[in-house]
Amino acid sequence: MWAKDLVKWLSTPIVTVGGASLSVASLLKGLVLVFCLHFVAKWLGQIVQRWLQSRVTVTDYAATLIARWVKVGIWALGLFLIADFLGIKFSSLAFFVGALGVGIGFGLQTIVNNFISGLILLMERTMKVGDVVSVAGEIGKVVHIGARATLIETPRGSVIAIPNSQFINSAVTNWTLSGKSMRVHVPITVGGDADLRLVEETLLQIARSHPQVLPEPEPQVWLTKIGDTIGLELLVWVSDPLDGAKQVQSDLYRSILSAFKERGIPIRG
Repeated sequence: MWAKDLVKWLSTPIVTVGGASLSVASLLKGLVLVFCLHFVAKWLGQIVQRWLQSRVTVTDYAATLIARWVKVGIWALGLFLIADFLGIKFSSLAFFVGALGVGIGFGLQTIVNNFISGLILLMERTMKVGDVVSVAGEIGKVVHIGARATLIETPRGSVIAIPNSQFINSAVTNWTLSGKSMRVHVPITVGGDADLRLVEETLLQIARSHPQVLPEPEPQVWLTKIGDTIGLELLVWVSDPLDGAKQVQSDLYRSILSAFKERGIPIRG
């Protein structure tokens, strides 16, 4: 008797959605189908991502982004088929879906903006994982480019999530777009009576003796100011544009201070 009552309870409509009277049994079927859809979308997305990553011409970011779109498409198609299987008519939900779409449009405007910005970054290829960039007053190495934000690891060891729209709407400096090396500037001010040739020779000797300074391009010394004081700028290239640049600059200043004292070259502030 209880079995008949259970079957009757499961088959009794409890809610009407889109012109379809849904029972507990129908809702359970829908939940099972959604559960299966989740695994199917995840499985197919992983297959697409692995296949794309095996292609030399496709970057990891592009493969991940395309795989996400595949999963979104599978979810959209799957939910439509599940609704059709349950007898739900979308024409009956047109007004509700339209109102919901407008609300979501306003609420997700920023998210959509960041997502589209991520697509633009992908197509323009002006930035990739591993590049060192400056944006929004921060400098760091790109460790992940997501659908909404890009993760930047700063020299302090912190990771900052910067919305993708910042890379489209703001000025961005990519220190490693054309290569992994970076030019370091070391400004120096000496007294106006200093021997300029001795100063330049000393600076170049210090630069060439540093193990992290690249031999090519060669170090240079620029004359930036003349008068009561002489302003110069030592230019060197390093292979590590993030941590190495600051470390090399600090090392060069220490060596310059010591060498100038030994050779009697007056330093001015």
